[in-house]
Amino acid sequence: MLNLAKQNNASILQASTSEVYGNPLEHPQKESYWGNVNPIGLRSCYDEGKRCCETLFMDYYRENKMDIRIIRIFNTYGPNMSSNDGRVVSNFII
Repeated sequence: MLNLAKQNNASILQASTSEVYGNPLEHPQKESYWGNVNPIGLRSCYDEGKRCCETLFMDYYRENKMDIRIIRIFNTYGPNMSSNDGRVVSNFII
């Protein structure tokens, strides 16, 4: 996707999540916080996948000076989510 965006002089967006922080020791996390990630835990493939994708985007930016954006989506609510899943937004709605 990065190569395709480069070939077409297009902007590209990476939708990441707070999982890049792993199981944070700091809440709320500041952008300067580097996280507390367990690289061999049950959810590590998701945490590390998000971190790897952000790293690849930034490396691609440094090498190619493309217009890339990375957003970290926190505490969203959407269709098919359980209203009692315990997250901030669903609790607020209830």
